[in-house]
Amino acid sequence: MDPFQSQQSKGTLVSKSPWLTPQSSNKPAREMRPEPSSSRKHDKDKGVNVQVVVRCRPLNEDEQRARNPAVISCNEVKREVYTLQSIANKQIDKSFVFDKVFGPTSPQKDLYDQAVNPIVNEVLEGYNCTVFAYGQTGTGKTYTMEGGAKKKNGEFPSDAGVIPRAITQIFNLLEAQCADYSIKVTFLELYNEEITDLLAPEECSKSIEDRPKKPLTLMEDGKGGVFVRGLEEEMVKTANEIYKILEKGSAKLRKAETLLNSQSSRSHSIFSILIYIKECTPEGEEMVKCGKLNLVDLAG
Repeated sequence: MDPFQSQQSKGTLVSKSPWLTPQSSNKPAREMRPEPSSSRKHDKDKGVNVQVVVRCRPLNEDEQRARNPAVISCNEVKREVYTLQSIANKQIDKSFVFDKVFGPTSPQKDLYDQAVNPIVNEVLEGYNCTVFAYGQTGTGKTYTMEGGAKKKNGEFPSDAGVIPRAITQIFNLLEAQCADYSIKVTFLELYNEEITDLLAPEECSKSIEDRPKKPLTLMEDGKGGVFVRGLEEEMVKTANEIYKILEKGSAKLRKAETLLNSQSSRSHSIFSILIYIKECTPEGEEMVKCGKLNLVDLAG
């Protein structure tokens, strides 16, 4: 059972990039605050900053061969998950309610459309949002986040995960709006309480295992927030550039074999997409709307 969570917070709307600083020929620049979207106004989850979505995976091949019984059942309509337990010859069933529930046969597209699509829309409105998968090893976290990330004949395979779908949605919406935008990405690893930049340049003469990984420092920004000092930010212009950066950074992640997973992540990874959109107010002022999407794959 893989809890899939999202968080939202209001993002800063004034870019730090010099060419994106809000400008006006007649009036001083000011900070733009996004108005709540109509979807948020009518959303029954209005005011909830953290939502928990549960996805139950089917039995894998080893479990089927061993004829292991199913101990979890789902009711997607009621948003309930039931655990089926037999203790001391007594059947003890429990039920749990979540914001959304997806059963073992739910396709990647349904999960994305219902749980993640609205979050990406919020990012493009200038909010900071986080999507992360949480669960023990072998529950399908990486499959949910990445899936079959590579395109086939220009189209995603049916098992494409959250990350490739989110990247595609971002670029499709920005291009459809003919927006004046710029995008930066960062990619870091958290292992044994140390932060490592997965996009930092390294010596080509050394193998991945022998290359030293210099830990970075988490700092406060003086405004109640935090940032990672020295973290590399890469400008990107296309979705393919992001895919290449993801592939490059993912190759450096620490992995190890476990009883349940031959390629289990030993560290947390955070891939962040920062989006700056230049807009013009009715008064003629140039403003910059800034949103950030954090995509997290936890260890396990």
